[in-house]
Amino acid sequence: MNYTWDFSSIIAYRHILYHGLGGTLALAVVSVVTAMAVGLVMCLLRTAPSRALSWPAAAFVNFFRNIPFIVQLFWLFYALPILTGMQAKPFLAAYLALGLYGGAYFTEIFRAGLQSVERGQWEAAKAIGLGYFDSLRKVIVPQAVRRVLPPLTTQVIELIKLTTVASSISYAELLYSGKLVADQEFRPLEAYTTVAAILILLLCLIAGAGAWLEKRMKIETH
Repeated sequence: MNYTWDFSSIIAYRHILYHGLGGTLALAVVSVVTAMAVGLVMCLLRTAPSRALSWPAAAFVNFFRNIPFIVQLFWLFYALPILTGMQAKPFLAAYLALGLYGGAYFTEIFRAGLQSVERGQWEAAKAIGLGYFDSLRKVIVPQAVRRVLPPLTTQVIELIKLTTVASSISYAELLYSGKLVADQEFRPLEAYTTVAAILILLLCLIAGAGAWLEKRMKIETH
């Protein structure tokens, strides 16, 4: 196979890739923040003593974890408008799908972190007069966060990878933009290689930031 690489089309249409990268970053940031917030709230509900709070939270986790992400995305984009009469924009549909899907996984990550904290910490917090939620906020959660940082970083990376699925509903993220560039001069190999390289670089930076933060937290606790 004698294939001649030619990245001139990438240079010529780089503004399309810049726009796609911006779309990916915008969707990733708001989705990750929302998913973490949803996960934290659902974790607190799921670990609450009251079954009236813990059971609905458990149902939320099981529901969104057991449905493929692309099914959720398509349902929000294609099916929900039939029920509501309102068509969701591609960004909104992708954002909601990522927020809910990621929130279910973050719930379990946070819950594992809370359960990893020794029972004695709960008893010590109770002994000094702290209630359930004050104990969580002041004693348990700070310790749990340090323990769940590695899986938390992994899940953030997974959510960013899933932003590429939004191209299936024509959201202008990086992969969608790569397809547009590939179609300009029929150079898919160069276009998708460039997209892959950008995503690898982005995800490596996030993984490195997570590793640095984990190391810093370990130093501060010693």
